[in-house]
Amino acid sequence: MAGGIAGGLVVGGVIGALAFPRGAETVTVTGTITREVTKEVTKEVEVPVAKKGWEGRKWIPIVNKFMTFKEVQDTLASEGTGIVANWTYWGLTDTAFAQEFKDYVAAMYDVDVKLRILGTQEAKGGFMFQLYSAYAAGLKAPYDLMHLESNFFEEAIAKNVAEPFLPSPLVPNMQLVDYYFLNLPYGIQFQNHALANFTVNTKQVGSWFNSWKSLADSRLKEKITLWVFEDNGFWGFLVVLAEELGKNYKNPDDMKEVLRWLAENVHPNVIKYTSDEAELDELLGRDISWASAYWCALAEGYSVTRPELKGSQVLPWQFNSSHVNLPGIFWIPKNVEHPLMAQVLADFYISPLHQLPDINKYTQYTKELWLRTEEGLLGPDYAQYVPDWVNNLGPKGIHEVYPTIEQARQFPKIDWVYVNENANEWINTYKELIGA
Repeated sequence: MAGGIAGGLVVGGVIGALAFPRGAETVTVTGTITREVTKEVTKEVEVPVAKKGWEGRKWIPIVNKFMTFKEVQDTLASEGTGIVANWTYWGLTDTAFAQEFKDYVAAMYDVDVKLRILGTQEAKGGFMFQLYSAYAAGLKAPYDLMHLESNFFEEAIAKNVAEPFLPSPLVPNMQLVDYYFLNLPYGIQFQNHALANFTVNTKQVGSWFNSWKSLADSRLKEKITLWVFEDNGFWGFLVVLAEELGKNYKNPDDMKEVLRWLAENVHPNVIKYTSDEAELDELLGRDISWASAYWCALAEGYSVTRPELKGSQVLPWQFNSSHVNLPGIFWIPKNVEHPLMAQVLADFYISPLHQLPDINKYTQYTKELWLRTEEGLLGPDYAQYVPDWVNNLGPKGIHEVYPTIEQARQFPKIDWVYVNENANEWINTYKELIGA
């Protein structure tokens, strides 16, 4: 295994430096062509970027065979469309993301492909249900790549539905990613962080809001929104709240006490349970809600439009509670329809082209949407691709908004398999307590 991983990393290193162009391009090289013609000739030809590091045949995971670059090209063209289980990203999936992927594959493989993202902001467990349903019916996986929160990755590993595929010569950008974000051989964390947090109006809320217990403060009467119960951010919040209350989330009796405390002390301050981004924007924008539970991306976007709205993890005063981190980890389900496309999709999602896109080229991004969509650096080598306008946000550059890699390593670990299995019971108990 060690030899196989080392070999794979060497393969990645050969073409990795060419694996993240900022747009579709070809490069002119002078070389000796022996495979395409019967007589050896030397001439100038245009080749896609990836071919410069692809000699002979390479072992391709999932299909488990050696393939030439031409065979990879032909297979990608035949597979045609990559299908991803994903989030909606404020409508960017059908516009910016689709074009970025087309540009990336055109530059790397000189092949025209399409990207189809089945996005939702609702409970992402529905994707898993559809995957299990397909398997039960004897069908192939309905998605080529699962681009979801880490709790579903842990579930996939536990239930043996994730395909081991890393390292792969089709995922050369893996060499850019810090070891902490690698989940070999099944997947890679494609977000530096993704915190279930509160967006706090610092013009209305002061330093007295310094822990989760502060949600019970009477000054927040009808000023809080919490996640809908089916949102895995809510489940994670229950875990860190239990920690703050001195309880063990794996002890059912302890969790009943946590839920009772939440129902009796925080529920009276809740104006609404919602995970609807448009509604959260409106409630925060009109100063109706002062502390809104959602994801860190919300306040990160506000850093350029409404800087008084801060994420609870970066308040201008000391905040003492732990935040739950639920970053996305991509993985490939077993019995996938498009095995090569799945691996190329994996590489695309960690490419600097997608991690740090050019808003002048992909104009669907506003600065606010860019900051909501991107989630920080996955490795030090990505820093060279940070746009100037991001580096100019302040003396810390991109880290004015996002954690450093070292900070990202410090968020608490949670047993998400246990949480997934017990979330429904927690939800039902909480509903009973608040009369929902």
